[in-house]
Amino acid sequence: MKLLLPLSCALALIGCANSGALSIGKDTYMTTVRVAWSGITGAKSEAVSTAIADCESKGKGMLLGDLRSSECMLRGGCAEAQIVYSCLDKDDPRYNEPHMQKGPNTVIQIQGPSY
Repeated sequence: MKLLLPLSCALALIGCANSGALSIGKDTYMTTVRVAWSGITGAKSEAVSTAIADCESKGKGMLLGDLRSSECMLRGGCAEAQIVYSCLDKDDPRYNEPHMQKGPNTVIQIQGPSY
């Protein structure tokens, strides 16, 4: 029981984190979200919701550029998502015809020499 309380407090502190919108270029932003219990789907949803709200507050529409997600080291529903997006005028041709870019899907593993 004595161990349960500190563990609960630690999990509450790492529960949910949101970087908010970080400007990384002209009309281009990044946000990173970590959720404790809703897994990768919840992290993606939270990140996209943050981006949409950010663009709407500017009177613009959100165009998703890149989305990456992963489970946290703690597992058990903890996940992270990072998105890059643009806030565009709703009459911008890029907003009306989005073209998703596929991210890299190759893993390069470097191994040291075997002795």
